[in-house]
Amino acid sequence: MTRLRHRPALDVRVEIRGELPREDAEYARSRAQDTAVLLGPDVHGLRLRLTRARDRMLTRPALAQADVELDGTGPVRVQLATGTAREAVDLVLGTLAGRVARLRELGDIGLAAVHESAYRPQWADRPLARRRIARHKAVVPARRTQAQAARELLLLDRRFHLFLDADTGRDGLVHRCPLSGAVEPWPAGGDALPVLDLAEAARRLWLTGRPFVCHTGPEDGRARVLYRRYDGHYGLITPVAEGGRGAGMPSARD
Repeated sequence: MTRLRHRPALDVRVEIRGELPREDAEYARSRAQDTAVLLGPDVHGLRLRLTRARDRMLTRPALAQADVELDGTGPVRVQLATGTAREAVDLVLGTLAGRVARLRELGDIGLAAVHESAYRPQWADRPLARRRIARHKAVVPARRTQAQAARELLLLDRRFHLFLDADTGRDGLVHRCPLSGAVEPWPAGGDALPVLDLAEAARRLWLTGRPFVCHTGPEDGRARVLYRRYDGHYGLITPVAEGGRGAGMPSARD
């Protein structure tokens, strides 16, 4: 007797933010389903988030984020922005598929992120007086070597990555250079992090134009990161001891 084998339902989730035509939302869902099939059985949990910014000053208002779980590697994530929603969907899913293929073949994504700099999301130009800390995340930093942290930063397509240095037992941070795309430790040269309160950290963030300011909190001496969000507000990441609030890999998502 012949038995039919049914493939389990694909684990695909699509989230739409902002005002988008129904046709664009349906296109995103269809492309996500097709991509999940093409990626193969060792890829799980495809997530696609599509956001349309209202800021008319942005030349790339369509932001797409896609991530999957790849067997033997872990989470792989891509975030890109373009002028239209459909273009953003095609670009982010195509880039994600390319990275998964390279990971299978070579075990890394190389400097792929450098070639996508023209599609990086843009920051909304929110007036300084109206900016606030819109997201505060307390996390338990994962224990990693600097090389492991750099690899995770690239896999997750982040600007920086806060971790617990496995060699020193202290908080560490790696970041991606805006021009070269290379991953480097912060601060360079092993200099000590400055001790800042949040007001001073925000002032430095504004004065320097950097995407983040990593500093030491005056309360506990732990490293923390104040960073710019794409909506024009700020985000704050603070490490906590094992058993505290949150867990996982603290990195800049937006």
